[in-house]
Amino acid sequence: MNNSPNYTTIKNLITRLDKLKLPDDLALDDEDIADMIWLALKMGDVEQQTSNNTEGSIEFRPIERLPDDNNINEIDDSKPEVFNAYVNDKKPENTEQITEPVKKSETTPQTSGFPFPVAAAPAIDNSLEIARSLRPLKRKVAAKNRFILDEEATVNRIIERNIWTPVTKPAPERWLYLELVVEDSKSSFIWQGLIDELEQILEKQGAFRNIRCWIIPTENNPTTNKNKQNKLALYRRYKGGKLAQRKHQYKELIHPDKRGLILIVSDCVSPLWENHIFYQCLKDWSTSQPTAILQFFPENLWDSTQLSSGRKIFAKSSKPGVVNQKLELENLPFWVSVNWRENLVLPVLNLEPAILNLWSKVVAGFGNGRISTYLFDLTYLQENLSPNLSPTKKEALNSEGLGEVANDLSPNLSPTRREALNSPPSLVGKGDGGLGEDEKAQKIVKNFLATASPIAQRLAGMMAALPVDMAVVNLLRKTCLKAAKTVHVAEFYMAGLLEDVTPKNHEGKERVYDFIPGVRKVLNNAMAINETENVLDAVSAYIGERIGLSVNSFTALIANFPKNQDTQDKLLPFAHIAVDVFKNIGGEYAEFADAINKYIPPKITTPPPPPPPPPEPELKTCEFEVATIEIIKQTTFKFVVATLERKSKQTNWIVNRQEKQAVGVIEELAEGVNLELMEIPGGKFRMGSPEDEERRYDDESPQHEVTVPRFYMGKYPITQKQWRVVAGWEQIDKELNPDPSRFKEDYKGIERWQRPVENIRWSDAKEFCNRLSKKTGYEYRLPTEAEWEYACRAGTSTPFHFGSTITAELANYRGTDVYGEGVKGEYRKQTTPVGYFKVANNFGLYDMHGNVWEWCEDDWHDNYEGAPTDGSAWISKQANNNKVRRGGSWNNVTRNCRCATRYNFGNNNLNGGFRVVRVPPRTDRI
Repeated sequence: MNNSPNYTTIKNLITRLDKLKLPDDLALDDEDIADMIWLALKMGDVEQQTSNNTEGSIEFRPIERLPDDNNINEIDDSKPEVFNAYVNDKKPENTEQITEPVKKSETTPQTSGFPFPVAAAPAIDNSLEIARSLRPLKRKVAAKNRFILDEEATVNRIIERNIWTPVTKPAPERWLYLELVVEDSKSSFIWQGLIDELEQILEKQGAFRNIRCWIIPTENNPTTNKNKQNKLALYRRYKGGKLAQRKHQYKELIHPDKRGLILIVSDCVSPLWENHIFYQCLKDWSTSQPTAILQFFPENLWDSTQLSSGRKIFAKSSKPGVVNQKLELENLPFWVSVNWRENLVLPVLNLEPAILNLWSKVVAGFGNGRISTYLFDLTYLQENLSPNLSPTKKEALNSEGLGEVANDLSPNLSPTRREALNSPPSLVGKGDGGLGEDEKAQKIVKNFLATASPIAQRLAGMMAALPVDMAVVNLLRKTCLKAAKTVHVAEFYMAGLLEDVTPKNHEGKERVYDFIPGVRKVLNNAMAINETENVLDAVSAYIGERIGLSVNSFTALIANFPKNQDTQDKLLPFAHIAVDVFKNIGGEYAEFADAINKYIPPKITTPPPPPPPPPEPELKTCEFEVATIEIIKQTTFKFVVATLERKSKQTNWIVNRQEKQAVGVIEELAEGVNLELMEIPGGKFRMGSPEDEERRYDDESPQHEVTVPRFYMGKYPITQKQWRVVAGWEQIDKELNPDPSRFKEDYKGIERWQRPVENIRWSDAKEFCNRLSKKTGYEYRLPTEAEWEYACRAGTSTPFHFGSTITAELANYRGTDVYGEGVKGEYRKQTTPVGYFKVANNFGLYDMHGNVWEWCEDDWHDNYEGAPTDGSAWISKQANNNKVRRGGSWNNVTRNCRCATRYNFGNNNLNGGFRVVRVPPRTDRI
């Protein structure tokens, strides 16, 4: 029995979890609990763990992208394989900067007549239920670039074959990357607290491998560029509400590995939803990965938003992760045909746990759930939401009373019209038929009372007695109306009761709203008098506490009206509105208003003169670096990895073949002539050979650990065909012989041009790389010694990446020479076409052992004393040094073909070939 403190603590923890039934409630398996315990035990360790593996196993480091992509709640430390592209038609900006948050959920900034910030009420009170509803998305898939020990397979191999080498399997990782897209409209301040809490829930729930939050500004967005390509600009939103200044294009959210999920957070009432270009962008998203709208309004109000432009149906799926156009549609009228090129399908959900659970089941492909979905006709939207409507169409819209709306749909509105749109988006119709102020106000309130929920009606009545400010709303939700939720606040703000009264010299982004003239009076008369008094007393008590007065009623606050000028300035708007409210009620309350009005300084009707303009700032010349990030189109390559194994010395060697895949890039040199390069992930390895390795050379010592950054390396040695193409390009430093190779005949039906080029000097190979760099715009060079050996080993520590020996069935060398306990094979006495044996190492590289010697960038050194440990080339200060070649060749014995073998050649020696390395962009290296 283990009596250590850790053992006892862990045992008690598991017992406690079982009693509380938390593993069942939170869907935690044994692996999840073990991960949490391990993390708890490791917390507090600040020093980075170093590898104790003396066998030279590779340790993959995470690929470093933009620093904001980190997600502390990820199951593993790998990062999403998504390229962040920056496209700017005007001028490049400098590196990404972070601005201060525009809004915060903790407190509400001052926006009008209430100067005291109030902590926002919780926007979501069922966070646990919401987290549980997303359990179907907690699916795990096999990682492509991360592997873990397969204990069972390793034990079976040891038992069955007596081979003591570890067997690995792909590590499990979370399935989806979530792209949370938030619309920044004029109603965003209402939903800000809810959005912040939702983001926290999604991060803590752990269903997603990574979460990125984006902001879509509605001003001048989206647009179409001169090439008629849709452009929807987004900005990254970081934790704490910080926004990035650099624009991103909407296609950056599309994940090439089909593991992305886009969730658009919007109330669907802003002008953004009146622009047909936006729907085209949604179409691009939804045809590439699952895309849905998270609508905060209850379902009964959806048809009052721009969703009414589509047809409501239902959708389900029996396969996980299907794109929207492959969803199974239900409740579709038989006369409606779906043209996937012209239709947009968007599931719509809200924050009800039951609805979220149904949507999660649809995304996960459970097949037993369906979700509300809207079907949009893009052709219809383009015709009716286009800024360039035909005169006939405009006349038809005007005859239907929609001419004004049609004009509003243009993304290029006049300044007057755009100023009018600054009012809160409305969920009700417009038009007053030429009524007077009182009649218009009565009609507005009547429409509001006919459509709004009872809680929203009470909130509007209470707000009619107070300044219109989110701080006041939060105070009411905490004191007088605790049943009010964010959706009720949105009903009040967006019911057509308010107008924008923001002064032109107003500082800050927040808009200032007030009731439309006459509306406050109508609501005052509709509100119970005692409830109005209770509201004023509650707010007065809060104000008194903030300014140091012990009062519990509005009367006491006015009677003790502070003499301090600063405090007076803060209270005047509230006091004036309260007096106007009592006057609106009439009777004895009007007399009371006249009585207390003497305590309150009068309103200032003449605005103060504007401050003098600030002096012109001094112009200075600033120097800065411009960084751009471009998309590198990657290709997935499949290949076969071979290993040599046998159960015992008395049995034959077995070639085990396993299909794998990795990513790389393709460089087109000429029509039909491509250069394929594999992506080599960064990591650490032990360079050189151990002292007990058979037939090793002394110059392979001492073994030392090297950290190699990520790079791209040629899948094959450079072929005669590739050489001939580049040799015909413009000369940089020296001429190149277009056909220098010794072997010019076809090989067993394969044309000679697929053979590797040989008889190449080191300077010839450098000229090849220089021409390639100039032609393509990427940096090409020879591999360093460390890069070559690291790429050759590909995570192995044996003499060959095949294992402890080599066979002529897998490589081209002097096959009559035997290494270790290997066997004799064919000695071909010539080069073979690249990839002839159809087997590669774990990185997807072919012909790393034998065939042709391969030049490296480094100068020759007799051993590794003082060698670099960062993977860079080891260059001497002396000129005309000999160079290093690696890999062996067709006529070399086996010891010269090992991973660690290095040879000293003069840089003018002709007996060699090479493969190239492409350096990733500076911001994309690890």
